[in-house]
Amino acid sequence: MDAYRSGELGDAFAVRPGDVAAALDRPVDVDRVALVEALRADQVRWGAGRATLASLERLAHPDARTVVTGQQIAWLMGPSYTFAKTITAINLAAELDTDARPVVPVFWMATQDHDVAEMDHSWVLGRDERVHRVGAPIPEGPAVGRTKLDPAWIDDTIATLRAIDGDGPHMADVERLLRDAASGVARWSDAFARLMLALLGDRGLIVVDPLSSDVARLWRPLLEREIDRPLLTPAVINRAGERLHALGWPPQLTRAEGATNLFVERPGGGPRTLLRFDPDDGFELAGERLDVATLLAWLDEDPTSLTPAAGLRPVMQDALLPTAAFVVGPGELRYIAQIRGVYDAHDVAMPLVWPRVSATILQPPVRRILARHGLDWRRVLADPDGSECGLQLERHGHADAFARSIAIVEDEIARLVAHVEAIDPTLVGAVHRGRHHLERTVLTLREKTAQALARRDVDTRRQFERLRAHLRPNGGLQERVVSPFSFFLTLGVQSVRDAFLELPTEGEHAIEF
Repeated sequence: MDAYRSGELGDAFAVRPGDVAAALDRPVDVDRVALVEALRADQVRWGAGRATLASLERLAHPDARTVVTGQQIAWLMGPSYTFAKTITAINLAAELDTDARPVVPVFWMATQDHDVAEMDHSWVLGRDERVHRVGAPIPEGPAVGRTKLDPAWIDDTIATLRAIDGDGPHMADVERLLRDAASGVARWSDAFARLMLALLGDRGLIVVDPLSSDVARLWRPLLEREIDRPLLTPAVINRAGERLHALGWPPQLTRAEGATNLFVERPGGGPRTLLRFDPDDGFELAGERLDVATLLAWLDEDPTSLTPAAGLRPVMQDALLPTAAFVVGPGELRYIAQIRGVYDAHDVAMPLVWPRVSATILQPPVRRILARHGLDWRRVLADPDGSECGLQLERHGHADAFARSIAIVEDEIARLVAHVEAIDPTLVGAVHRGRHHLERTVLTLREKTAQALARRDVDTRRQFERLRAHLRPNGGLQERVVSPFSFFLTLGVQSVRDAFLELPTEGEHAIEF
């Protein structure tokens, strides 16, 4: 993110970081009438309220723009950063919105994804301060948006949450939220859309399902261009990856020889499979040769049968929507840095890329422990082990001794380097290697001393175990592990939602309860 904001990634992006004026002024070419009509049926079917329907009407304005974000449709919404991304899009759209040029927020459900292992569960932090896996048996193979919703999955999930929560004061609201979302729908993706609209529809959020036939028909021309030039955009992505690698950034996307940017699901069912192309033999799908006529016939029968790989998906999104800004996380930013050429190949305007806000919830026990020891939440979040080590040494009067030792090593090595350089400069490297070994020895001793102190200081050790459970569950960042349902259960659906809506549109922030 820092490299992006500073411009280190060169011309990988069409709009300079933060330049919202340029993003709003870039011309976009979309069929707004067809777009609004395609989206309207889904919003109504999902029970959208007046604010979402008003956003649709505003989207029909000839100068309207969107701020779009999206994510996989994971069970219980997946990690809480999905919620933070959506809030970022909503708040940024509100900041940019005017009567003369309406700007509306859009959430793009990644229903075309088939990586079930990333979507069939969430992690919930229970009152026992342990993380619990809560999931559903979503089948592998097809795009997840085709998954039928078994009502028993909702029953099982509610029973699991009740066991985790102990039937706390907010359990009834959480149960109502889940049951209302699943009421009267056939697919899990429909329940996910209803859930998003129930939580944020009053802020004008529009939800897009790319597996909706009416929506998919709108990018038929783009798919035909991709079929006509199947190896062009993969080559563009690989060349961009080589440029990034030369700048010191490993590429996120690599297209193998013969791989296109398209996946295929045969009409009538079957797994989502990568489409390949050989200049001599044509298209190939799981060992079977196909011609262009067959692919186009499948599109005629089912407009959702061809779906994009990661290197094409944002371009299809922005071919459909008049996007001014695309709200993304760090992983998405890395692959978007490789696809400007894909936008150019399809003559689609690349939007401003906007890093999402980062949010960490500090519940009352966490705030009390941090305050008791004078700890900064950012430091503990980044390095809980180092924070505990430093606190133990400081409290018992040993921190200064280790700091002095490191300073002495640095000072004496600097003197030695000066002498060695005057005698034989080729030996300086050996001196620096020795310095590294000495520093590592002191730091290892420092760490072991702190651990010995922690074994004697049981109370502080337990407090840091609680901090780790809340801030680094399963060893990962809170927002990248636990579901927002963790906080809905302990703090209340409405209060958590409202607290997230108070977030700025960028930066790293704590939400205190």
